[in-house]
Amino acid sequence: MFITGVVPHLIGLLVFLAPVISVRGSEVRGFLGQSVTLPCRYSVRKNGETEMCWGRGHCSLLDCSQPLIRTNGKTVTEAISTKYHLDGKIEEGDVSLTVGNLREEDSGLYCCRVEITGLFNDQKDLFNLLILEGNSTQTPSPSSVSLTTGHGNHFTSNATEGQIYISK
Repeated sequence: MFITGVVPHLIGLLVFLAPVISVRGSEVRGFLGQSVTLPCRYSVRKNGETEMCWGRGHCSLLDCSQPLIRTNGKTVTEAISTKYHLDGKIEEGDVSLTVGNLREEDSGLYCCRVEITGLFNDQKDLFNLLILEGNSTQTPSPSSVSLTTGHGNHFTSNATEGQIYISK
């Protein structure tokens, strides 16, 4: 009796809360054979050091789908390959993902999920990585693009010599 009464209420609560869950997305471009960094930061002052993960595909409701790398808020605890690494100061909330030696199959969606205490509070940033063919005999002219994520983080991307660098 208890189960049949609780389940409909839980489903109703999830349906009611579903519109509140949001994922912000951005497009990032990288060149074959180079590296690219997908920016992701959270406020350690506000949320404390917390677990997070990067995964391929859309951000799922509870965890990273196709997980690539995980942290405990201080250090990387799991990585599926040396192709993926975090070069920022994890303990300060910089959990930006660097993808090395880009190949065509690296294109697609990436999700940064930071576990924030509370029901449905996780920070989820979605990136669509586009891989471009670069010609080693040509040097593209420098360009700069600014990006502000849905969580108020501002990044500037500078593209020179076939690489894209993203910095805060």
